[in-house]
Amino acid sequence: MRKMVLTLLVVMILAAGCVTVVTAPPSIPPTENPATPEQPVTTSPPPAEATTPSLNFPEVAIFNLVPANIVSGSYATLTWDVRNSFDVEIEPGFTIIRPQGSQPVNPPYTTTYRLTATNAQGSIVATTTLTVSGVPPNIDTPVIKSFIANPYVIRSGGSSILSWQTVNGSSVSIDKNVGTVSGEGSTQVSPTVTTTYMLTVTSPEGAQFQTVTVNVK
Repeated sequence: MRKMVLTLLVVMILAAGCVTVVTAPPSIPPTENPATPEQPVTTSPPPAEATTPSLNFPEVAIFNLVPANIVSGSYATLTWDVRNSFDVEIEPGFTIIRPQGSQPVNPPYTTTYRLTATNAQGSIVATTTLTVSGVPPNIDTPVIKSFIANPYVIRSGGSSILSWQTVNGSSVSIDKNVGTVSGEGSTQVSPTVTTTYMLTVTSPEGAQFQTVTVNVK
């Protein structure tokens, strides 16, 4: 009897060891993914192109007097060459003129001639001065060989270089706060408006003047 009980216990133990309990994993509530509202698509406009003022103004290639210093009653020749312009005026003493040409002049006193050239972009100004003295110039009379601005048309805030060559002058100066300068040289100027500069050369034998205009657009 005892043997049967022991046998039954062994069978029960073995049967218990063969049972596998499967436990279901705890259920995880599904994560709610709320719908994301569609964002409006915006496109930035392309950057505006920078605009700069055009400098396609008329060009004054030549505007000079030969000679630039005469005795009263004598003549000098005024020569001009204007390009990219539909209207050219010279004052004083000129009426309708061609874009290129020359004209003898004999004013009774020192005179500054003013050329205005115009096209669709606007107008520019050039000047040149004829010095008239009471006695004929001699070998020691001061002479201005050249007086130019480069460029002669600038944007507001820009700069131009004034250059000059003179001989026989004991004193050389440029107005508009440039001041006393050497007989030959250059200087930078930055006018805020269109400005005419006058170069003055003097010596015991006389004086000579010349002008140049920097146009500000």
